[in-house]
Amino acid sequence: MTLQPKTIFKFLPYVLFILVHFFLLNVNTAEWGDSYRILRASEHIRKGSYPQDEKRPPLYSIVLAARPEAADPVLWARGFMLVTGLAGMFLFGKFLKQYIKDERFVFLGMLLLLFNPDFLYWSIRVMADVPFALLALLAIYLYKLWKDSWSFKRLFVLGIVSGLSILTRFEGYILAGSLFLSLFIDHGKKLDLKKLTPYIYFGLGALLIVLPWFLYRNPLGSKYLDEPAGRAYDLKMVWIYVASLLAIYGSVPAFAFIKKDVWKFLKNNAQVSIFLFLELLLILLWPAAIPRLFVAVVPLLILILTLSLEKWWENGKENKNILVLAGALLLFYLGSQYFLKLQFLVLDKALLGVLFVLQAATVFFIYKKKFWATVVTLAVITSLWSGSVIKLHKDIFISVKNAADYAVRNLEGKVAYNDVSSVSDFYLNVLDTPKVSGFYYNTESKKNLTYEALQKTGADYFLITNEHNTEMELDLDSRPYLTPVKDFSYNVNGAEFFAKIVRFERKD
Repeated sequence: MTLQPKTIFKFLPYVLFILVHFFLLNVNTAEWGDSYRILRASEHIRKGSYPQDEKRPPLYSIVLAARPEAADPVLWARGFMLVTGLAGMFLFGKFLKQYIKDERFVFLGMLLLLFNPDFLYWSIRVMADVPFALLALLAIYLYKLWKDSWSFKRLFVLGIVSGLSILTRFEGYILAGSLFLSLFIDHGKKLDLKKLTPYIYFGLGALLIVLPWFLYRNPLGSKYLDEPAGRAYDLKMVWIYVASLLAIYGSVPAFAFIKKDVWKFLKNNAQVSIFLFLELLLILLWPAAIPRLFVAVVPLLILILTLSLEKWWENGKENKNILVLAGALLLFYLGSQYFLKLQFLVLDKALLGVLFVLQAATVFFIYKKKFWATVVTLAVITSLWSGSVIKLHKDIFISVKNAADYAVRNLEGKVAYNDVSSVSDFYLNVLDTPKVSGFYYNTESKKNLTYEALQKTGADYFLITNEHNTEMELDLDSRPYLTPVKDFSYNVNGAEFFAKIVRFERKD
């Protein structure tokens, strides 16, 4: 008995997803600083409060707070991300089938999402981007599903999903606004239900979810709104944006095969086009979060690409202009990396060369309509690309995380740390550590390392790291009042990182 092609198309993406994500579950030594802020908020929620200095909406932290008492917070959050990602894969498969008839291209689209360098990387991180992308995809999927058969109940449910997205990330306001505008556009076509009533039911659904949070905290007071003010907007920033957008598929020449029919698709699906446009505009205005902010629109961009490839296989004609455009995109990508050296666009020169050859091969296979060769090369390209990104970042904060963990397990007293990533704060203060506590102290200034200055801190130990400044030096020989306890030093991507724990020896 042999498996039928349809069976492969149906189940293989999910099997691969589970295998890939199970293998990568604990590949990261530590999480990003923002992750520990999210986990910190979840621990506060377990105790019935929410940090006053936390700028993020609460839903993701609320979900993570529902962990068993004995479960490790980080491992629990990583497990939740695995489940969320798998749910997203199921939903994405159903979403693709709303527009794509050929099962082969549904299969291809799911592989493109599974191995997408941006989406895969952030799906194994404790961040709210993938959960938000799932909610956005759910809302857009439901809009399409109910577009020709609206009812008050369905509008209310759509509003609830929008409200949940608002409580997950601030981009939820963009999603809710996009759906509202889509309803307005469709009002003159098919939607009626007595004029203003649809908007009322949609708004009530969203308000039901967000009102308790709005009463607790004014969203307009969030620090998020102040972040773009200090950004420098210049040609280099636009260059980074364009290069990152063109690389979002993990195969730059893919954009050459996006057909003009896409404009017709976008015109007929306002819920997709408006949200996509506003998100891309937001990313342009918020360049510091590139390419992470692209996560929410990656599923939509993959839909556009797979739709175009399906049309190409149906009636696309050989046109050398496509090859010229694909070549130009590849050269632009290589040139951009030569000058910009963006971390998420592959830094390894040898791998960059391999990917250049494989992407050129993919162009040929698509051009000649060789489906399985296209699938295999795209899967290899995106897998290698994703692997490069994951490997580059898997040991971020390794020294300070291991040092903080050691302090919790072995020390008693007060620990002063110069770590500003929230890693030390989480392990020393947020977790239940009755024997040890910590506080921030700037040890990069020499005047702060004098005996008198250190004595005033009241600290018993100091955790000193160069994670945030690799040029920082620490001379212990000239400071006999600092006794080494434990040294955590690592070479990560050619840079030396350390976190040294020293005991402060008081004269009295």
